[in-house]
Amino acid sequence: MKARNLLRSGWWIAVAASILTLAVAAAVLAPVFSRGGGGTHDEAFNLANLLVPRELVVEAMARDGVRVLSEPATIDAAEVDRRNHEQRGKLLVPDDRVIGVVVGQEARAYPLLLMRWHEVVNDVVGGVPIAVTYSPLCDSVVVFSRTIDGRVVDLGVSGLLFNSDTILYDRAAGPARSDLWAQLDGRVVAGAPGSNPSPLPSRVAQLATWSAWRAAHPDTLVLAPLPDMQRIYRRDPYHSYFGSDLLRFPVAPLPPADDLHLKDLVVAVTVNGVDTAFALPQLAELAGQSPGTVEVEVAGVILHIDFSLDPKVAVVTTQTDQEALTSVRYALWFAWFAFGGTIPDMISIPS
Repeated sequence: MKARNLLRSGWWIAVAASILTLAVAAAVLAPVFSRGGGGTHDEAFNLANLLVPRELVVEAMARDGVRVLSEPATIDAAEVDRRNHEQRGKLLVPDDRVIGVVVGQEARAYPLLLMRWHEVVNDVVGGVPIAVTYSPLCDSVVVFSRTIDGRVVDLGVSGLLFNSDTILYDRAAGPARSDLWAQLDGRVVAGAPGSNPSPLPSRVAQLATWSAWRAAHPDTLVLAPLPDMQRIYRRDPYHSYFGSDLLRFPVAPLPPADDLHLKDLVVAVTVNGVDTAFALPQLAELAGQSPGTVEVEVAGVILHIDFSLDPKVAVVTTQTDQEALTSVRYALWFAWFAFGGTIPDMISIPS
């Protein structure tokens, strides 16, 4: 009787539809995300010199399981408008988040809706080799200089995670000879045999809405989407993940219970060699609203922060000493804390 009622209720149709949806999703995403492959990562990467706890390093996908880009094509804002008008589905809408980079006189935008499928873009902006990186599980945005120890590296996705954060490697050196770096702060996770590796030097990145970035940099160029991935860029495989405090992989230590949620966004700055960070809810409380603007003082330099809680963005600038601000990066609170980061109890406000 129960089986007969179940059939009449139509639940079997919903279950069948769910199974079909999952099957289609797996077929669509397989060319972008891949697991397994020939051999284990312990065979591919030399982890004998691992500098972090082994239990916090996990295999999430095969090496190069996402399509990292190198010096990709770009388009201008007018072309974005044209594609928005002529193509089915918008390429970029005003509230879409972009990673903004300025080197010299050249501005570049890397939309997160593309970056979550590529994670690393090895690029040259203003004549400087940089790597624009995004680790979706930590919502962490970091831009690195690719010149390290006198050579230019070509960063790739190892498929390994440390504290849920992407571990990067040098594709030019190959897995057996490459050092490994954590995406969130560029620290060395493991050194290749006989190497004396240096951390990846981070640069200033801005996490802004497309409308705000375009208004500030009307001549900006934009990372162009790959034609064969157009149909999946707008899909967000991390939507449910960001909607809860659940974590998919081991993370330690976790922050103590306080007023912040594990997945509140933190903006971290380096000023005159001093690192500090601010959580977006903290900035909203200080400003009394969101979106809003606050001014803070770090290492004697006044910073101007334009932020929003929805979407989660924060643009950090200074008018007093441009060269003092050497790094801006972003991460979720749990990741920032696990990597040893803290947030000051009191924010220094310029008088």
